[in-house]
Amino acid sequence: MAEPPTNVVIGRSRDCDLVLKDPTISGRHARLAWEDGKILVEDLGSANGTFVGGKRVERALVRPGDDVRLGRAALPWSAAALRPFLRKGGKDTILGESIPGSRFICGACGTRGLMPSGFKGGVLRCGACGQRLIVSQPGRRWPRAIASVIVLAAAGALVFFGLRGGRESPLGRAAESLVSDARAAGATSPQEASIRIHSLEKVKAAFDTANPRTRNEAVRIAAQNEGPYSVEQVARIWSHVRGHWRYVNDPRGDEYFAHASETIENDYIGDCDDFSIVLVSMIQAIGGDARLVMMDGPQGGHAYAEACVPGTSDEVRDKLAAHYRRNPDRNLGRQRIQTVHFRPGHDCGVWLNLDWNAGVPGGEYEAERWAVAIYPDGRTETLAPAGAEVVPVNAASSGASPSGMVASPP
Repeated sequence: MAEPPTNVVIGRSRDCDLVLKDPTISGRHARLAWEDGKILVEDLGSANGTFVGGKRVERALVRPGDDVRLGRAALPWSAAALRPFLRKGGKDTILGESIPGSRFICGACGTRGLMPSGFKGGVLRCGACGQRLIVSQPGRRWPRAIASVIVLAAAGALVFFGLRGGRESPLGRAAESLVSDARAAGATSPQEASIRIHSLEKVKAAFDTANPRTRNEAVRIAAQNEGPYSVEQVARIWSHVRGHWRYVNDPRGDEYFAHASETIENDYIGDCDDFSIVLVSMIQAIGGDARLVMMDGPQGGHAYAEACVPGTSDEVRDKLAAHYRRNPDRNLGRQRIQTVHFRPGHDCGVWLNLDWNAGVPGGEYEAERWAVAIYPDGRTETLAPAGAEVVPVNAASSGASPSGMVASPP
């Protein structure tokens, strides 16, 4: 059996260990190597840079699952080509503390997840790669000899796996008690049940639309396109927030949801869920409807906003294209709109993608394994995963799709 690699070269060239086809990635873009229990990310002179937590770096130490981007592409920690490399050092990596409700990273495959409420330590299995995971008692550091410790199949969701042979395990009982929790009532998926238990109240409280700081900031920006609520006002808010955003991680061992007014006061600093919360709150503050979407995909857990915008998908596309032709984004550069990506809904024809990774309102979705929406009024909804494929539609299209839809030029 071949010895697992001690380093991995990533780029577009076919001779790289991990080949990524994104046009912003160089032929030989970056190298990963284990160093003292952490992973050293080293840029190999790429044209578009390597970023850790939103900051461009030449060399940086990271843990599996950290926010690493090559050009505009997120590093896919769960890629099959990385698993031998991650297993090589994962057994000796301390990944955090086993605090119930906290997010963790699987050292074997990079999958992220949450520790189930009430779980006191024991044996789990990673839902993505099948790695046997040993979790110590809450509040204690994992010994270096413990193999790759982590939980669940994805951030924000709890997908549980007992021990082999169908025997009941503490983990299995934890899963049963989780789904039966009263706070999960009405959920239509395990992921939605988990979000209702662990995240819903904190996210709902963070949507402080009526706070004067949130309201005043939103109307000041939207008034550049005065009149009734419109997609142009959404574009103004998205471009302002995205152009000023600086990425900073949550506190270690905790998921922190900043109130929208707090993020505005801090001059737009935070992570993906903070970005989404401030967008949702500001759009609501100008009379629109918006929601936060939590998802899991090949790059791990993520959050983004969607806004319900008036008009057909073709009308939305044309209005956005005209808006950015007249108003080039001084922070993000000239943006050309040829398609818009969105979800259709029962009461909204166009839930427009406002992910910060999309490059523009209505940009392309990332591939998703599951997605759950949180509304400002506290409702939740399991959504059809977006980004798996693109389905062309026209103004007359209706009905649900297994993925995010796209309106293209006729």
